[in-house]
Amino acid sequence: MFDPTSPFKGKNDPLVPAQKTSFAEDRLKVAVQSCELLPGSIATEAQLSERFGLGRAAVRIALARLSAQGLVHPIRRAGWKVLPVTGGLIGDVISARRQVESCLAEARPDASALDRLNELAEMIDVLADQRDAASITTRRAYERALLDLLSETVGNHLMTHFLTGLWDHSERILRFLETPALPPLAACEARKLVEAAAVGDGARIAALRMADIAAFQEFAVAGLMRNRTELGVATDAQDASSNNDQSRSDTGATPGTTVADESGILSNKGVTS
Repeated sequence: MFDPTSPFKGKNDPLVPAQKTSFAEDRLKVAVQSCELLPGSIATEAQLSERFGLGRAAVRIALARLSAQGLVHPIRRAGWKVLPVTGGLIGDVISARRQVESCLAEARPDASALDRLNELAEMIDVLADQRDAASITTRRAYERALLDLLSETVGNHLMTHFLTGLWDHSERILRFLETPALPPLAACEARKLVEAAAVGDGARIAALRMADIAAFQEFAVAGLMRNRTELGVATDAQDASSNNDQSRSDTGATPGTTVADESGILSNKGVTS
């Protein structure tokens, strides 16, 4: 069920009426970010329209926008493929986060923002030791809200945009790699982060963010090591017309079939312990 309060949902101007295409984009983005649409899976516009109760035209526009964000890409005569989670992607996200998140050292929250940051840090502390799925999901939503607010106080909208994309990818990677056998990623040092922001200690903010990124990398490596599927290179359906309109096991584009899952195709490129 679509959760309009999801941290993956885009921020809309309350004074501007929501359009059908905007709703479709939000809904499909949540599905991708939460791995409801599994990484590597392929589906047609018709399948997505039926599955999520959305109009075909709205789905088409939404997919084009998600493609521009790098979350999906079209496969000729097969459908749309969700960006796979690979070692290369994880390595790129980690490297980019190390470079871009350093800008949070410039965060200067005002009194109102600090009050909200403290509220979020308190809620994160309460949930930090909880291990049930609902508590972990709620805690991560608070963590994301805290980071989003902190990034807004930097005053650089371009950096905020980059960070939003990187944190979106990070959350999707977490969702994909989580297993019952793998301990969840520990909560961020929210209280220390807010305290550092309150006194303008940029070096402390940067150090805390680098520590969290290191923890994310360790979690990702452990998740890849526990994944028992074959490592390899996926072969996209670049020319599905060669199938003479026969169904393919890797496309999921045949009407009436379930969405294909290529989520097991991984590589270890770019991730080091």
